[in-house]
Amino acid sequence: MYFKNNKLELPSPPELLIELRRLASDPDTETNDITDLIKHDVNISGRLIKIANCALFASKNKVGTVQAAVMRLGLKKVQSLVTGLVIGQQIMRNKTKGLEAFCQQGWQTSNDVAALSYVIAQKKTKLDPEQALLSGIVHNIGALPLVLKLNTIQALKDDPKIMTMVADVVIPKLYPKAGQLIMQSWHFSPEITVVSKEHLNLARVGTEHIELADITLVAHQLNQLSEFDNVNTPEQLASSPAFKKLWPDWPTACIELKDWDEEIKQMKSDMTS
Repeated sequence: MYFKNNKLELPSPPELLIELRRLASDPDTETNDITDLIKHDVNISGRLIKIANCALFASKNKVGTVQAAVMRLGLKKVQSLVTGLVIGQQIMRNKTKGLEAFCQQGWQTSNDVAALSYVIAQKKTKLDPEQALLSGIVHNIGALPLVLKLNTIQALKDDPKIMTMVADVVIPKLYPKAGQLIMQSWHFSPEITVVSKEHLNLARVGTEHIELADITLVAHQLNQLSEFDNVNTPEQLASSPAFKKLWPDWPTACIELKDWDEEIKQMKSDMTS
């Protein structure tokens, strides 16, 4: 597995994503246009309705239709969520023997980091929570072209155990760079594209202001912790520039994260239900 001339064979963006972007950029687009588009995908329609009824978005009345879900969530949030759901479908559809668990874990991580990113952005910053949600959803998108590539190698497909061993070595090493390439190819904004490449870089300084990359980096690290406590301080995270933009120290972060715990858990559950 390698990048030739800094390029990897990348999948084309799904048609639903292309059409959604076109509608979102058209000032004459109405709710019915978005609704009609999403209705064509039963799985995404169902997931969107479930998310619209989750604790962070719902009112006392539950919604039962795509149109009601779109109206409740708003176009920006719908675009972010549908983008993530479409990408998730791409990953899960292309899994093969030896990669099932890897794909499932990658999709779960995507949703969990998205949930954390949304809550952190909403509670601690003036950044758009919907953009933070999208950043979290796509932060590990680089796994997609790598899974697709592995899936074309017959020798690996014939031996799931070897496939798993290769994936465990190759994908964690290469997916940040692959993510940058696919996000550039699919014309994501620079602010979100950098998230894919830099979400593992605890030394990243960035600008003096809180950025989407800061939020997603911190969310990715927090998602790997079993709990938020003062006993086991994650020293590398707590001393990172991104973390310091959000909290002065780990004990302060623990207090707030514990206060948000129910919202974070609910958001994670609703993202994957």
